Amino acid sequence: MKERLYEILNEEKAHEIIPFLKQLSPEERKALIPTIKKLDREISKIVMTKNSYHTAGSADQHSIIDIASFVCMDQKHYGKNYWSFFRDKEQTGKILEWGCPPWFSDFINDSIEAEFTAFNYQDILGWAEKGYVQPRPELLGYHLSLQPYDLEKNPDTLETHFWYLCEFPSKSLPFTREWFPTVQKLITENKIERKRFLKECLLAANRNFNKNVTGWFMDAFNALKPSDEELIMLQDELMAGLASVQSKAVNTVLAHLKKVVTDPAFRTGEFSHFLPNLLSSEVKTVVAASLTVTERIFQKRKTDTLNLGLALSAAFVSKDESIQTKAAKIILKYIPVSEEIKEALSHYADNILANVRPGLVQYIESRQLELDGVEPEKLELISEESRVQKPESFEDLMFFLPQAIENPGTYYYDLALDGFIRFGNETDEESVKLFEPVFQKACKTIAKWEVHHFNVLLCNLIINYGLLLLEKFPVQLKNLEKIYKRTSEDEATREVYSSYYKKLGPLKDTYAGGLAMEPFKRIAVHVFDKIISGDATPLLSTITHEPCWISPEAFVERLEIYQNTNTEPEDLDIQLALQRCSLEKTSDALALAGKKLKGEYKDLLLFFFSKNKAPKGKFEHPSWWMTAGITCSPGKVFDEFKDFGYDGIPEEFLSGVYTWKTIDSKKNSYYPVELNISVPKYHLKKREHSLFLEYFVAEQKHFPEVASFIWSFPNTPGNIFAKIIKYCLYYSGLAEVYERNLVLSTAQALHQMKKPLDAMGSLFLGTIFLDGDKVIRGTAAEIWLEHVSHKVMDNAALGQVIGLHEKLEWAPIKRFTDIVQHQMLNVSKDHNQALEDLLTHILLQMETPVTNLKKILDIYHEVLALNQSEADKNLKEKLNTWKENSSLKKICNLLLKK
Repeated sequence: MKERLYEILNEEKAHEIIPFLKQLSPEERKALIPTIKKLDREISKIVMTKNSYHTAGSADQHSIIDIASFVCMDQKHYGKNYWSFFRDKEQTGKILEWGCPPWFSDFINDSIEAEFTAFNYQDILGWAEKGYVQPRPELLGYHLSLQPYDLEKNPDTLETHFWYLCEFPSKSLPFTREWFPTVQKLITENKIERKRFLKECLLAANRNFNKNVTGWFMDAFNALKPSDEELIMLQDELMAGLASVQSKAVNTVLAHLKKVVTDPAFRTGEFSHFLPNLLSSEVKTVVAASLTVTERIFQKRKTDTLNLGLALSAAFVSKDESIQTKAAKIILKYIPVSEEIKEALSHYADNILANVRPGLVQYIESRQLELDGVEPEKLELISEESRVQKPESFEDLMFFLPQAIENPGTYYYDLALDGFIRFGNETDEESVKLFEPVFQKACKTIAKWEVHHFNVLLCNLIINYGLLLLEKFPVQLKNLEKIYKRTSEDEATREVYSSYYKKLGPLKDTYAGGLAMEPFKRIAVHVFDKIISGDATPLLSTITHEPCWISPEAFVERLEIYQNTNTEPEDLDIQLALQRCSLEKTSDALALAGKKLKGEYKDLLLFFFSKNKAPKGKFEHPSWWMTAGITCSPGKVFDEFKDFGYDGIPEEFLSGVYTWKTIDSKKNSYYPVELNISVPKYHLKKREHSLFLEYFVAEQKHFPEVASFIWSFPNTPGNIFAKIIKYCLYYSGLAEVYERNLVLSTAQALHQMKKPLDAMGSLFLGTIFLDGDKVIRGTAAEIWLEHVSHKVMDNAALGQVIGLHEKLEWAPIKRFTDIVQHQMLNVSKDHNQALEDLLTHILLQMETPVTNLKKILDIYHEVLALNQSEADKNLKEKLNTWKENSSLKKICNLLLKK
């Protein structure tokens, strides 16, 4: 039986597979399944050629296996895509005639989850007629929506299935362009009931359809131009649509309700029930349309409006001045002063803008909004709360390593390396049993096509360590050999691809991500050598405090161990330790170094901990001294280092400060305004003592781990910011997921660092305030709030960055003003004062009025009112010029009066 299947496949006799399968019993077909699966794997293997690739099997061979799979397997094992088997409809029909599988109906019904199918609505009707399929409404609606023709061929199509289409449409882009003209025609011919279709369109608002599908139904409803009588008749569905999560649906409903608010049958009370939620919407058009409907009701009705007036107070959730102003006008004009309205407005009193507050003095207390000041906390990089928790035994390490694999980056990675050194040789026959699942997880992770660079190193280290343990504990770890062999075989299938880099093998030969990762690879190899030799001397670069810091005292103590054991530190390890060492408070460490250390160690740290003091002593390790100088005094040139041979490194890399400008790319319509930053090219030079820094700045490729490198240069992150800006933030409209993720990771890392910003930090923060991603902008606001609270935010530098960008309209200014209104305004007195400073310096960069400049000026006016201050005197000349613009005249005059 198997031999016959092999023969049919090898000789590509596709016409013989059905007769062969027909003669088999159900038991024989079932017994054939493992063989079919094996053959399927063999013909599906990818074969690479010089210019392309293809599968090992021919079209006929794939057809043979598809037919055999369909006939012999159950639904669970079949699990095929919906294309290959059904492309030959005639053949499919013949197979179903003599052997329709019992699972076929469920299989077809599940096809609505498929990306594409090779059968259509007409095929399903045919199969249903013959009893092969009992189609569910979802199936019929989905497939009918993909086929806007032959609708009158089957009587059930328009009578029943069309309404399934309304309830269960395609999940893809709603429908082909022929659909709506067809629907209009059929409604005109009375073949589709107009009232029912209008109702279905409105019901789509709350059916959890995607935005495009919901939008199609709303467009269909609008295009049919329902009369006022129809709208009144459909009030149930219209009111229900107000609760939709889709703003287009809500706006559509509001536009139609506005037409019928004057009708006596309009349900004002029901509308007032929905109004608070409508006015709390984040979508300004929804809020504005709701206010318009509300105002129209007040204009036409004199009674039954109390609840509507109370609900109107919710408009003051918004910090948009135009919204608050419109709501205040309605209240003043139509709602008499009463205890009820005063009570309703009191809940929002603190949120009412200073410019709106005077007009509502009858309804709210006239007190000036009093905000608390911020008691600034001392910003401490090193504290007991931030001390890291290390594994304290071999057992702890085994539970820790899976976390390190799942959280790639340097934090867990560093602690894992430290754990290997401390506990790698503390295994026994019992505890070593904990290692097998760790080894398996490492193999499973490294076997993936794309692996985070730090995971390549960590998993490879775990695997090589496991192979060492296998020699010591062959009985307890007997499964490791099997796991490793399977992983090696999986990798071998990928090695035919030129784009694949081998991840298994000796650690020193592993490709872990190019030049930038080379220092980490060298340190990992150093750790593996220490495990083999039993050397328990700790790494110098292991962090002591979250997220990336080494306490200066710990650094001194570690160097003392090296001094007392006469051990030479690994060159890149000590450089990384210097880069990560906190220089916030060094007086105790300075005294400790003077007491405990001697020779070059002592001289190095006396210089490192005494910022800007000239270096003294023997410079036996130039890379250590150079790294110390760059870290403690970036940009400062020390004459003592002039013979070290590092003078060829561009100044930007040593100082972390780059020249940049926002430019108008008049010739480039795709990137009309660009953020241009000059990052020099640099090629790594062969030298005895390369700087850790050199490997990073010499890396020319994009790599997703860039954000992780901020933890390796926390004192001088300028080079990381420069790379992120150059590749991910040159254009504000960049919407690629890869770039967004890099920017977000970097922003989150900056937030965790809690360190005052340097010039490049201000450039990065100011730029992400204008990013297209709301989460990234929100993170920028959180960084600003925290830095203001700690009194370490340079608002002048930040404002200059944002202002220079927006002077040329690098990004829509609404991105910034929205985040100011929702997250930065009225947090505290100090934050309002800082916001005034920030806005002043943004406006000082502006020249001619830009799009939405009025919005910034409105917020500036609000902040000045809150702070009871006046516009900056240097701004007044600009305001006098800008007021010539009709849209800015009013706000400029208001600011000039202050």
